[in-house]
Amino acid sequence: MHNSVLFTTFDPLRDAPELCSACKVHPPIFHYEFCSQDENEEPLSRKGFCCEVCAARLLKALECEESVEWAQEEAALAADNLDTTEFRERLASLRSVLTRSD
Repeated sequence: MHNSVLFTTFDPLRDAPELCSACKVHPPIFHYEFCSQDENEEPLSRKGFCCEVCAARLLKALECEESVEWAQEEAALAADNLDTTEFRERLASLRSVLTRSD
């Protein structure tokens, strides 16, 4: 599975809507592309212009999908009776970065 979110700037005077494509409430600040693909499914791809709030939602959606992958990987290691200590430590480190509110 490969998931991604890409944010880019855009020229507000050209080809940009007045409101966020996702919430239809706030003005957009980014152009975005969100892609998600499961091994057994067709890729899901969304593109548009989003506000700051929706950009944070897209990042959270990506983090949630990645967390599912991490859990599946850990379960596969445990099923093979492999030591998952190092894996758990790495995940804890990554999650602390994702949830930090500097």
